[in-house]
Order: sequence, then C-alpha cells, then structure tokens
Amino acid sequence: MKASISYQELQRIVTENTNQPISFEPVDDKTVKVMYELNLGIMKKKVGIDLKVLDIVGSDLRMKYSGGFGMDGLVGMALNMAKNKIPEGLLEEQPDHVLLVHLGILEKVKPVFDRIEVKDINMLAEALEVVGNFK
Repeated sequence: MKASISYQELQRIVTENTNQPISFEPVDDKTVKVMYELNLGIMKKKVGIDLKVLDIVGSDLRMKYSGGFGMDGLVGMALNMAKNKIPEGLLEEQPDHVLLVHLGILEKVKPVFDRIEVKDINMLAEALEVVGNFK
C-alpha cells in the first residue's frame, strides 16, 4: 500500500500547528529541504536544511539533518527555541545530527500506525510517499 501527502498540504499542516512559515522542496528520494523564511527587518531571507530519512521502526522515524557550514549549530538552537511549540516527547536529538521523531505520540497520527506497518518513506517530486502494509 502506498499513500502520499503533497508538500503543499504538509506545509499547511506544519504552519497551522507551529505558526512558522515553513516550506518543503524535494532533494532526492530520501531527502527533503525544509525552508524557513527569516524576516530581517529590511529584507527577508530563506534558509534551509536537508532532512534525510534514515529509517522508520514502528512509529519512530530517524532523520539526519544537514545545513552546511554554520547551519547545523543553528538547527540545534532553533529546536531548543521551538520546544514549547512542539508536542512534548515528539523530537529526540541524537548524536551526529540525527533526530528521532516519535510520531506515535501524535493523536491524529497514532491511528495510522495502529492499522498500518510503515515500511518506508520516499520523497517524490510533489509529495511525500508512505509505503506500508495493513496489519
């Protein structure tokens, strides 16, 4: 079974829940660039980091982030600043710029993992694709 969610819909969901102007751009079949628009007063600048799907086990998604010189440290600071906007227990920082996302704690997502064994996540040109089997 395959299901997909468009980057536009994902952007809408994230923006509604965090009040942050975030967008997504596919990089390759396992990587998506997450873009954030900084308002610097006299100008706006988009900054981005790459999120690469490493694996998914149960409802836990492991991703590695990279943003290039200087950006990796900013990601850690941004995660600390956003902790009050992210559900408690959702993100776990691990060594080497790896994030463990505990998707099963999200009430709207938990029923999906109760019915489907997710095998893989792929980045398509217009959408994020979830591959799995019904339990």
